Amino acid sequence: MSQKMPQPPKGLSGGQYKPLTEEQVQQIHAASLAILERTGVQVEETQARELFEAAGATLDGNRVRIPPALIEDTLARASSRVVLAGRDPKHDLILEGSRVHIGTGGAALQVLDLKTGKVRPATLKDAGDMALVVDALDNIHFYLLPIYPTNIPEESVEISKYYAGLANTTKHVQAGAYSMQGIHDVIEMSERIMGGADALRERPIVSFITSWMVSPLMFATDVTELLVEVCRQGMPVVLSSAPMAGSTAPVTLAGMLAQLNAEELAGLALTQLVNPGTPVLIGPIPAIADMRTGSYLGGSVEIGIANAAITQMAHFYNVPIYNSAGMTDSKLPDIQAGIEKTQSIIQVALAGSNFIHHAAGMLEDMSTIAYEQFVIDNDMLGMAMRAVRGIEVNEETLALETIDHVGPGNHYLRERHTMQHMRTAHHYPSDVINRQDRDLWEGDGAQDARVRASKIARDILENYQPAPIDPEVDAWIRERFASTLILSEK
Repeated sequence: MSQKMPQPPKGLSGGQYKPLTEEQVQQIHAASLAILERTGVQVEETQARELFEAAGATLDGNRVRIPPALIEDTLARASSRVVLAGRDPKHDLILEGSRVHIGTGGAALQVLDLKTGKVRPATLKDAGDMALVVDALDNIHFYLLPIYPTNIPEESVEISKYYAGLANTTKHVQAGAYSMQGIHDVIEMSERIMGGADALRERPIVSFITSWMVSPLMFATDVTELLVEVCRQGMPVVLSSAPMAGSTAPVTLAGMLAQLNAEELAGLALTQLVNPGTPVLIGPIPAIADMRTGSYLGGSVEIGIANAAITQMAHFYNVPIYNSAGMTDSKLPDIQAGIEKTQSIIQVALAGSNFIHHAAGMLEDMSTIAYEQFVIDNDMLGMAMRAVRGIEVNEETLALETIDHVGPGNHYLRERHTMQHMRTAHHYPSDVINRQDRDLWEGDGAQDARVRASKIARDILENYQPAPIDPEVDAWIRERFASTLILSEK
């Protein structure tokens, strides 16, 4: 691999792209409040329903109608800033305003094998190996466990996959919450790694996704119980809701956004009723159904537009947001994948989304992960973050003295100004993006980007060493959770 060049930092401020006008933001807000007050949400989980009623909502059986005043009150309690820490503080994510962070996502059941190129079931080993690859790639800012290991018992999934992630990356680790015991085990393990309960809450190295909403407008009882428990634990939680325009939401983008926003506001209200100040990311994931087949369309241009638009709603409420970009309908790391992934990433990053998941490694409508795709996407994400950075205009970058010194007809190659800024003014991708002339490219084997990315991924897996968990802590974890923790083979 060639010498590393400086990469765009995480946490740059976006917000340049706004598909909604200020008036349209207000219209969607008003529509969402009307949905919650008139249509309401279905809540069968007892403690959540009782919390809503005590706060002033109207109950009609399990239908909960939420007045605007309750939404406004709980919005005022919600934190505008959430910290998601890494084991290494250099990987801490500060989610606020329009600061942009991009990473992995999903719960894919299959993997495009790096050696054979064939699809196979996802395993626990993949959870650790993918964490290692992500740790080595600068432009992937966090590790949301992208696969569900199919080769271990259900009761071992949470503790084992979180351990595999934490042991192989010092970036923030996030995954779905599936059971009470799993939540408690992961928190206990993370407290030990961080040196105590208070230390973990101050710098949470793990967080939980709760897909508590069954669109349209229905709280999933089992997951709502898990959501309530994460809030009581004071841990960061994501409210994931993903209606599809045309099937589980209105087919129009405006109608889908109004319903989705209402769902998120209802979930946000519950988190603050359970535990005011709970660190929560609203997780609206607008999706599109193919009206010809009813299937999910991961690579549609409307995905990027809608996710950028819902980001504007989060900025309107001043709450951090988790949403999606970088998905594709392609089955391989090919031209289609590049087109579909890039268009949504650019839109959502420029909109200023705080935590963009699904952005690296994902193929085939979120069902497949490819190791080489992580490497390809790392370069794409670096370009996207360079676009978010924009153009710095100041006395130094305008370079008037240098222009005057060079004068007409000369060049800038030897100028101090060029030497000073040449490594930072432009983005330099890795060896995946080939910029050689044709003769050199052919001399190196005329390889395409996927072949080059595969070689880089294999090199990382064979040679990269992530910072380990403290050996004493690691030994404690293995003994404490010996009955459920499964270690992935190396």
